[in-house]
This record gives sequence, structure tokens and C-alpha cells, in this order.
Amino acid sequence: MSDLVYVFAHVQARPGHEDRLRDALLKLVTVTEAEPGFLRYDLHQDCANPGHFAFYEIWQDQASLDIHAVTDAMRAHQALTADWIESVTVQTFRKLNG
Repeated sequence: MSDLVYVFAHVQARPGHEDRLRDALLKLVTVTEAEPGFLRYDLHQDCANPGHFAFYEIWQDQASLDIHAVTDAMRAHQALTADWIESVTVQTFRKLNG
């Protein structure tokens, strides 16, 4: 079995903060793409609920994901957006087929 880690992360904006949060998340994508172990970091916005964002991520291994969670960029992003976020849910998976 592969060491790849697949992440599905959901972020719900507080009402009135959707645009600011979207812009901050897009900046986070750009920074994250340069991190070691990054393979994929796709940001999506719900068509019916523009305050709901979802990430589909693939990381080389759990260690890479763990490092991502504590980078200076991630900590700065969390400090910047703390008041704009209603909730965050993160799930990690391992691929079973292929």
C-alpha cells in the first residue's frame, strides 16, 4: 500500500466573510504548492453555498502533512482568518485501489 495521504477539508465562512476567506485560501494554495511532500492541493467553492469551501489534497506521506499543518504560512493564515471561519472539518484517507 502507498504512503500517500488524501485529505478532504471543509471550511465554512461566517456570513459576510466569504470573499475575504476565499482570497486568503487562494493565497494559501499558492504557498502550499511549494512545500515538500505536496502533490495536490485543490480548492473548491460550493455552487449553492458560496461560503463553503473544500480542499482535495494529496500528500507524499503523513510526515509531509504534519509539517504542512505547522508551517509559518499555515499559522499566519489561521491567525488572519480565525474570525472569518465558522467551522473546519479535516478528514484523512488512504487510497485502497490502484
